[in-house]
Amino acid sequence: MRSIWTLLLSLLLTALSAQEMLTVYVSSRANNAVKTFETDGTYLGNFVSPGLGGLSGTEDILFHPDGRVLVTGFQNAAIKMYDGESGAYLGNFSSGYNLATPSKMSIGPDSLIYVTQWGATQNKVVRFNLEGDFVDEFTAVGVPNGLGHIWDANGDFYIAQYGNGGNGIIHRFGPDGTDKGTFINSAILQGPTNIWWGPGGDLYITDWTVGNVLRYSPAGLYKGVWATGMVNPEGVATLPNGDVLIGDWGVDVVHRFDSTGTSLGHFNTAGGLQDPNSVRLRTTTISGREDLSLSDDQVKLHGPDQQGGYVLVLDVREPIQMHVRMVNALGQPLSNLLDHEIVDGYREIQWQPGASWPAGVHYLQIRTPTAYRSFSFMVYP
Repeated sequence: MRSIWTLLLSLLLTALSAQEMLTVYVSSRANNAVKTFETDGTYLGNFVSPGLGGLSGTEDILFHPDGRVLVTGFQNAAIKMYDGESGAYLGNFSSGYNLATPSKMSIGPDSLIYVTQWGATQNKVVRFNLEGDFVDEFTAVGVPNGLGHIWDANGDFYIAQYGNGGNGIIHRFGPDGTDKGTFINSAILQGPTNIWWGPGGDLYITDWTVGNVLRYSPAGLYKGVWATGMVNPEGVATLPNGDVLIGDWGVDVVHRFDSTGTSLGHFNTAGGLQDPNSVRLRTTTISGREDLSLSDDQVKLHGPDQQGGYVLVLDVREPIQMHVRMVNALGQPLSNLLDHEIVDGYREIQWQPGASWPAGVHYLQIRTPTAYRSFSFMVYP
């Protein structure tokens, strides 16, 4: 049996197959940072450290097609850009136009980046190309306190106009920015922040003022409250299984709801979020060991021994926060070896598969704020 284990381990340590990672990025507005989490809510650390590059009042996160991460700050006149792997500051992304309190961003169907502005006088939606060059002011009229925005199948542009938190509306524009007026009025809606097309093709809207999510038909007819139990919701992302993550300023957490709007509790229990107002999902591909910043010299797995035990050897060159855990083939966590602990220098960790673990392939996952490493191992009946 040991020879089989040794052969399998040797093969797995010399050639890791391509893997996809899905990571949740959340703005932390009050401390000028961007934080990252596993899809189960495990905190991974800061992606953008507080105030890095002059980021002030984090507003939104956008993933550029070339891998860079773009971030708006409420008190920044330009979009900030960061290295997609390390989070290192790369400078200002946007140029040719000084933004006035920029907020939400999207890449439109024309492959241009749309940015809303909260400014009292300068508040049209602005477009930049993918190189960051200013293109134009898109909307024919200003959208005071404009936030989240989407498009429909005809190319019409819808934007949540927060107003004063009591008279908010959903404003509609044509594909060329022509003003089409109010799509949803403030008869029920008060302080809209985000809008998205959801189950049934309906329009879902977070209402910051009353702490819920409203549901409207594609024609703008009110259909009721979809989710409740929040204080000041802003920032939305939908997981592959249909669960919806929503940031909440009022309690400094991200909520999790299933596809019917039933609360599944708080998504995160750590991380020190302050005023989360943007939630984004990012998929990255890990193609092989040579692409990882945790090298063979820094991470080694020895074993199994006669009793089936292993030794994980860590030898890092500088202090770094690590999260080390075992998961099953479905990615469900089984056990933690390190829970966001600081590792400095050489360290050995002994472990052994649990007696109750089901037979099959399992994974040892190692994460830092800027790197990822995975080892596969077998559990036999």
